[in-house]
Amino acid sequence: MGIVLAQLRHRFGRAVALLAALLVAVTSFAVLTATVSTQRLEVTGTVNNNARGAYDLLVRPAGSKSDLEVRDNLVSSTALTSLTGGITTAQWQRILKISGVGVAAPIALVGYALPTVNVPVDLSGVVTPGQKSQVYRVESTQISERGLTSIPAHDQFSAPGSYVFISNAPMGAADSPNGPVPVLNKANGEGKQICPRPTLTVNPQTNEVSTFVEISCGSINATNTYNAPGGANSHASGSAEPTGVTSVSWTFPYLIEAIDPVQEAKLVGLNTAVTKGNYFSGDQGPTQATGTLAALLGDQGADGDEKTTLTRIPVLLANRTPVDEQLKVAVSRLPAAAADQVAAGLDPTQLVSTLPQMSGTPVTTLTVDAPTAYSALLAALEGKSATNSGQNTLDQYLSALPITYNDQGSGLAASALPKGANPLLPSHALSFRLGTGDLGNTGDLVDTATRSMKLHVAVLNQQVGNQVQTAPGFDVVGEFDPAKLTASSSGLGGVPMETYFPAAASGADPTSRAALGGKTLLPNGNVRGLLSVPPSMITTLSALSVIDNPKQYDNTTAAAGVSTAAPISVIRVRLSGALGLDAASRERVRLIAQEIHDQTGLDVDVTMGSSPAPVTIQDPAGRYGRPALALSELWSRKGVAALIVSAVDRKSLILFILVLVVCALFVTGATGAAVRARRTELAVLACLGWPPRRLFGLILTEVGALGLVAGIAGALLSLPIGHLVGVPVDVGRAALAVPAALLLAVIAALWPAIQSSRAHPGAAVSPAVSGPKRAVRLAGIFRLSLANLRRVPGRAVLGATALGVGVAALVSLAGISSAFHGAVTGTLLGDAVSVQVRGTDYVAAAIAAALGAFTVVDMLYINIRERFGEYALLHAIGWDDGAVVRLVLSEAAVMAAIGAVGGGVLAWVALTVFGGPLPGSVVLPSAGIVVVAVLLTVIGAAAPVSVMRRSSAAAILAED
Repeated sequence: MGIVLAQLRHRFGRAVALLAALLVAVTSFAVLTATVSTQRLEVTGTVNNNARGAYDLLVRPAGSKSDLEVRDNLVSSTALTSLTGGITTAQWQRILKISGVGVAAPIALVGYALPTVNVPVDLSGVVTPGQKSQVYRVESTQISERGLTSIPAHDQFSAPGSYVFISNAPMGAADSPNGPVPVLNKANGEGKQICPRPTLTVNPQTNEVSTFVEISCGSINATNTYNAPGGANSHASGSAEPTGVTSVSWTFPYLIEAIDPVQEAKLVGLNTAVTKGNYFSGDQGPTQATGTLAALLGDQGADGDEKTTLTRIPVLLANRTPVDEQLKVAVSRLPAAAADQVAAGLDPTQLVSTLPQMSGTPVTTLTVDAPTAYSALLAALEGKSATNSGQNTLDQYLSALPITYNDQGSGLAASALPKGANPLLPSHALSFRLGTGDLGNTGDLVDTATRSMKLHVAVLNQQVGNQVQTAPGFDVVGEFDPAKLTASSSGLGGVPMETYFPAAASGADPTSRAALGGKTLLPNGNVRGLLSVPPSMITTLSALSVIDNPKQYDNTTAAAGVSTAAPISVIRVRLSGALGLDAASRERVRLIAQEIHDQTGLDVDVTMGSSPAPVTIQDPAGRYGRPALALSELWSRKGVAALIVSAVDRKSLILFILVLVVCALFVTGATGAAVRARRTELAVLACLGWPPRRLFGLILTEVGALGLVAGIAGALLSLPIGHLVGVPVDVGRAALAVPAALLLAVIAALWPAIQSSRAHPGAAVSPAVSGPKRAVRLAGIFRLSLANLRRVPGRAVLGATALGVGVAALVSLAGISSAFHGAVTGTLLGDAVSVQVRGTDYVAAAIAAALGAFTVVDMLYINIRERFGEYALLHAIGWDDGAVVRLVLSEAAVMAAIGAVGGGVLAWVALTVFGGPLPGSVVLPSAGIVVVAVLLTVIGAAAPVSVMRRSSAAAILAED
């Protein structure tokens, strides 16, 4: 042991260099493996926390998956709202009984209702005092789709605009069958009835109703027994709408769906989201009663004393609207001639030919938002609105057929239906109310359509016993807030939840993003468009016995979107017990999904472990300003969580092996350099009679002692370094550095020790130069550098190999990282994990590069130091410093090029064999790594060159 310590003291510089190499390798290995382990825990934690959405399985009718869904392992974002049946209640009950199924919550999509809400507009603030009479025109425009769509009211309704007449004369009221009629009292005491109810006529050939103007009349005179008191006249004492108040019509759609109350409460906590009233009872269904409409519905505006039989279905109402829309109301004052015509008592059907043609003076602009209109609709549905009566019965509803898409490979293109493709025929009973054309040209339905609709109208005035049947009514049991549900559609593991949350889409290209102002596109009132509104009204499955009943509604056939035999659209299944991403959990989910399919024949999607992924949809241009848009919808990509866990496990293993190999090669190179520097000493010891085994033991003991010291120091250093870089290194992992360093040092010293023990003493003293096979005339420094490398092939190969391994490590790391990111990105969860692990990649790359660089520099230093004598001889025969430096750098460049290119090619081949063709994101960085490695090697060779230039040629030659 004494000679070992003496040797270490004698070669103190080389011992310190080797100790430093071991210390860097061990510390780097401890920190890097801790980093990889921490990364895996963080990634798997993120994945496990987002692996289960609201449900684990989505059951759909057989054959309902699109080609894109099948091809790309996707579930459409509209999977819950694009089907109107296909699953029977018997199939649902079979699913409930399957072992392992905790919740099986069905959805039966009913369809859309299109009530027209009258939103009050108060003009009392713009009335001109002192003027004899005034007429104001009120024109509304529906603004939606981030301001891109503007639909004027005259394109939506039979009445082209609304008008307000205000007089300063006394006003009374006259009775009529349709309510009070205003009477304008002249100065001479005569009274003139004005603003009569329109005299409507129906064209017998087309069944179209005559057009008319909506006109509201009032007076600011204190003697006013027609209008109710209001802002323009607080002294009025009548019952009609206040003076200066009119209303604008807004067709406000809502979607109706049916659920099972018990299963829905278990799945999403709908019972806990009720903010007003109550939740459904477990078996709550339709009820029947007899009486007057006003009494049965509790509707303030319902009239008629005739008794009727009313069927009521229980409903929950959403307390907020998903519709993103505004109503812009423009008010203008018409000339005096307009007021004269109204004061003359002309019928609204006569005024329609004059008032719309008059030019007006703009007075003000008002804006009504969707929440305001929806609040009015809620009041009407609950029977608490006198101005919106008749809305709490379901007179008709629309069932939607699926959107027609053109599959473009990388995305879909929604096909626009030609105008008139969804006609409301003139002979239809509802044409009197809605007009004709595309579903009566009602509201936003006049805009571009991408899906067909089928209209179902209540069978009215049917005799039931001795009573008259009317349209089914709503029994509003309560209101719910979608934000209070226990499940949501957002998050990294979100699944389609369009039953409660609106579909949204963002711009998929710069043009579309600019058109949308960088915002997301939300649904408007065009229920035939691309984006559908989520249900605002929820009823129970029991109510389908009324809504799907051909005795209650017409056109209830499968071709018309109503499946009475199989009314359920989808079933969302959540399995019982805890589930993870381990193989056993995944197999359990697969087996239950297979059993559901085998027992029912339905399609089953495994949504556990899925994550939202963007799909590009081409939305055709609208008819009212919106350009064609490329939209990005978030569909669910299945199996993402399992893919990420598999990828991160594979990457962790490869990074672990890579770090181990780089550290081992680094120490091996340093140990080999130390042994080669001592070959003269070892040859002398061999001449003195030391046997090979003793020489072998000397080298192993020296290197082992340094390894032990390096292990202890590395263990102590890894703790603060890990804390400094934010990677927790536990004491156990740090303690492993001691035996790891000792083992690494011994293994690294084996080959150099074996070579030294086998070498002949004379060969060890002599330089390892191979003689040429034949004499060659060398012309130029480059050819001389090639010849020098051939003379010492062992050293050349060793240097090139050291650099090649470093380059191969870096290229492999780039390929591994790219393959990992490519495997998991493209979904919200994958993108989050990709960002999460990228820092670890950079740490690994930096340490690998540093270890490789140190290895190459050390190798070059020893290589040049051993050939000082040759360079001194060149100086002695007349070579100047510049020529010698160029020769050295040329040798370094050739060695580096061979090693770097060879290492890069080797890494490319390995990555291609084990991982498939390299993506373009790997090729360019890999080429850059090769080029940089060569440049750094040449720059690194400058250090020993400078040492050589400072040495005396005579002294070097004398030493040799």
